[in-house]
Amino acid sequence: MAKKRTTTTTSSGNYSLVKVCAFWGIVLAGIAGLVSFILNLLAKCGVHIEWGGKVAGACNMVSTIALFIAAWLAAWDYVKHKSQSWRIVFWVFFVLALLGVLGIGIWSWF
Repeated sequence: MAKKRTTTTTSSGNYSLVKVCAFWGIVLAGIAGLVSFILNLLAKCGVHIEWGGKVAGACNMVSTIALFIAAWLAAWDYVKHKSQSWRIVFWVFFVLALLGVLGIGIWSWF
């Protein structure tokens, strides 16, 4: 009888960090959505809270950053073994996306 061969594949990477960032990004996005919903509901009922918009903006910014980090780590893990041109494209669009996240997110606090 022939021996049965088993192969194991291991991958090194930062998938656990990606999973943690993705999880907390989703949790924070849910909290930000809930806070935003409650504040909008209160505004519809005539209760205006001055600092409510800043709190909702801060929650949204933190969740966006956590999701951005998760996407960045996954994208880098995909691109790091590709050619140099792919890595250049990655860094160009990473910087543009980072400027967009920070530029749009910071103004939501004010």
